[in-house]
Amino acid sequence: ERSRRIDDVKEEVARLVCQGYKEITLLGQNVNSYGKDLDEKADFSDLLKEIADIDGRFRIRFMSNHPKDLTQKLARTVASSPKICNSVHLPLQSGSDRILSLMNRHYTSADYLAKVRMLRETVGDIAITSDVMVGFPGETEEDFLATLSVVEQADFAGAFTFVYSPRAGTVAAAMDGQIPEEVKKDRIMRLVEAQNAINLRQAKKYAGRTVEVLVDDFDEKRGMYIGRDEHGKMTYFTSEKNIVGNFIDVKIKETNGISLIGDVIWKK
Repeated sequence: ERSRRIDDVKEEVARLVCQGYKEITLLGQNVNSYGKDLDEKADFSDLLKEIADIDGRFRIRFMSNHPKDLTQKLARTVASSPKICNSVHLPLQSGSDRILSLMNRHYTSADYLAKVRMLRETVGDIAITSDVMVGFPGETEEDFLATLSVVEQADFAGAFTFVYSPRAGTVAAAMDGQIPEEVKKDRIMRLVEAQNAINLRQAKKYAGRTVEVLVDDFDEKRGMYIGRDEHGKMTYFTSEKNIVGNFIDVKIKETNGISLIGDVIWKK
């Protein structure tokens, strides 16, 4: 792992903001390990604060976080600035402690759920998304049900769901207990069904709310503009003028599990 110096990152972000970019995403295999290899005493929270102090109207996103390294300091930093989106991607991978150990993840399902509670208590209105895998070698039906349980408790705003597939040269590829394809297919369908139900339940909470959206594009097929709120929720709306690249307020009138539909609130 290699960390770029804070000043270098700040300089690049400031340049992008001057060029008109409205959303900056900081990427790392594990952003929470940022700064450990630098001479300057700084962690990822410090980097976020420095970037949030740059003049201009823009959003900051970041991914991915490793649950074992996520700190309350980072959560407080997210809560401290309107430029930092109240959105955290926190990969779960599995809800089974036995499978997590086989994956060498260094946390338990209880540890993970404690981090989820901490984020919600510290930040408040936050969207937590995740990565969840099924079919890791040795996964039993009991292990899979444990994953479903954690997904329900975590109440994710969205999840990238995967079926494990062997990769040559990895430890997992040589493990005993490779899961049959038909079992993996059944489990991924059940997982997707469970997360879709959560998505639908969460989307209903948007009805009647006003959200700030960064307009990304115009959807020719729908004849509507499209953008995302700070939680990453896809939002559709109409406008007689081109508003791509602008932050606008949208009052939500329709919802489904995937996207929102609303009306622009024009400021006088």
